[in-house]
Amino acid sequence: MRHAIAWGAVFAAGVLAGALSGEFVHAQVSPYETRQVIKNNLNNLPGQELLVFESTWQPGFRLPLHMHPNGHEVTYVIEGEQTFYIEGVGTKVVKAGEAIYTPPNTPHFGSNLTDKPSRTVVIRVKDIDKPIMMEIKQ
Repeated sequence: MRHAIAWGAVFAAGVLAGALSGEFVHAQVSPYETRQVIKNNLNNLPGQELLVFESTWQPGFRLPLHMHPNGHEVTYVIEGEQTFYIEGVGTKVVKAGEAIYTPPNTPHFGSNLTDKPSRTVVIRVKDIDKPIMMEIKQ
């Protein structure tokens, strides 16, 4: 009888440990989260649209090298800091309260090289019929 109680206790402890570890797995944070805030046609600029995104970048996250076909991009850092590489401009660290402009068709990437999350608001003006971004294979 004591063996049955002991094995029952071990089983119950295993179930409890499994349930708790599942909660920790689900609590992991995505390295990059982005949400489209608005998408609007710009009637006074035929064929153009405005897109605004907010994003959270976890420490160590890096976007792939990419460009925005015929798309202007302004990135405003609202929390933390990010490091951007823009072809023809070089590498620039952008801190909270600062912004950086990326011209159309320009290869670039951003990364969070700090040990804290960073947050941005990205504003794009682009051709309606073009993709938002195209990854550039190296």
